[in-house]
Amino acid sequence: MKKTTIILAISLAFFGCSSRNAFDYFSITPKQELSENNIQSSKIKKGTTTIGTVSVVYLNEVYPKKYKDGEYFYIYTYVKDKRDKLRFELNELEPITVKELNSTNEFTHLSLSHVDWQKYYLVGFKEQGDMLKLLIKTGEFSSEPLLFEKDE
Repeated sequence: MKKTTIILAISLAFFGCSSRNAFDYFSITPKQELSENNIQSSKIKKGTTTIGTVSVVYLNEVYPKKYKDGEYFYIYTYVKDKRDKLRFELNELEPITVKELNSTNEFTHLSLSHVDWQKYYLVGFKEQGDMLKLLIKTGEFSSEPLLFEKDE
């Protein structure tokens, strides 16, 4: 009987918390929650040498009504050498639009990152299939493939 009571108490504790997730403990908007679910980060490196970082929000999942005529990403990066020119590829295709943004921009609230030493971009590609593989490159350095799967 004692074991049954303990098991029942533990089960109730787990089931009582199951309707909550990590977002319940923070004060964030529904758009921020969607953004956090659609953000990925990687280092920009070659072998063991790292020269920067990149974080990407897939905007089509956050703003499906606004971004429906292609694939759009909010990308923010830090690269040690500011002279390095970044290239973006989605499924091995070049973007149709790349717009550099200020550190405070219309997407800042999605990442809560708006520092002057990072670069911010709105990058658009023609519409792709359900699996999206995004790479950020500079010279011989590259991010890990950032994989996004469309929700249908």
